[in-house]
Amino acid sequence: MSKEVLSAVSQSYELATYSTPELRGLFNDWVGAIEREILGYIKEKRKVNPDEIAEHFRLERGSIIFMLGKLARENKIKMQASET
Repeated sequence: MSKEVLSAVSQSYELATYSTPELRGLFNDWVGAIEREILGYIKEKRKVNPDEIAEHFRLERGSIIFMLGKLARENKIKMQASET
């Protein structure tokens, strides 16, 4: 998965309003596949930080934070904050 592809997630969400139902469905399938990969990694490691996940998947930290926030809102993961 390339950095460029996931960094286009925001732009793709904007364009989704103009796309066909078929394209929206394909995009949702694609996001679901990424989520499953991230969830699998989190389950394997048990405790990770966004930088660690970003490095593992070779994605930008902002893209990972976006995905983690979505997973947390859907109650698929629990997030904790800590002092650096």
